[in-house]
Amino acid sequence: MEKKRIRIDADLNQGQLNIQFSDNLNDEKERGYILSAAFFSYAVNQGVTKDQVIEMVNNYYEGLDK
Repeated sequence: MEKKRIRIDADLNQGQLNIQFSDNLNDEKERGYILSAAFFSYAVNQGVTKDQVIEMVNNYYEGLDK
């Protein structure tokens, strides 16, 4: 299986996340699945509860819709 890569760089001064995908990772659904799985895995590892994730979505999701 060929490796697929995602690189995320944060520019905190500009409030930006820059995301680069390997050439073989061009399916938007697959990109979303991988990023979502990584977020949930990280959140659980950090002790974030399901209720806290729901609260984040309820409070901030609409603000991210551009």
